[in-house]
Amino acid sequence: MAILVGGKSKRFGSDKCTHEINGKRSIDWINESIGFLFEKVLFVGENDRIDDSILDLKPGFGPISGLETAILNSKNGVFLVSCDMPFVKKEIVDFILRKISNYSIVCPVVDGIYQVTHAFYSANILEEVKKEMLTKNPSLKHLVSTCSNSLLIEEKELEIFKDYKNSFSNFNFPDDLNQHF
Repeated sequence: MAILVGGKSKRFGSDKCTHEINGKRSIDWINESIGFLFEKVLFVGENDRIDDSILDLKPGFGPISGLETAILNSKNGVFLVSCDMPFVKKEIVDFILRKISNYSIVCPVVDGIYQVTHAFYSANILEEVKKEMLTKNPSLKHLVSTCSNSLLIEEKELEIFKDYKNSFSNFNFPDDLNQHF
């Protein structure tokens, strides 16, 4: 698993990764919820508040640069999650992981939006990631939409999980957290 920790948190006003929610940092919520599902947990991005974070190889390109860095530091690929998604649900991540089989990318779609920072990316996608990084505006969404070996998980498949949308919610402003408490 790779948790993206390198954002600037401009709208939030302080570091979202280390923001405490009910006494625990956002990244700790994620790690406690799903970290045990993985052999290794990587913290990817520039963040001097997090020990052992791995700097993006190409800072300034957003999550896709974090993905490239994470894949290069993993053996089989990564489940990529953003640090501002502390309510990620184990059962949904487990559901995604059970679908990876021979796919390069497994990405849920919720409210018509690709959940690119709540998705699995195989290590065999590295060359496609590098190619995407060379485009004018590299993005995870474009990578997912152009990869010939992607599995998109439709929302109707996720509706079996209680409050499934919480797993995909992130926070950009302090008030965004109020809906969960």
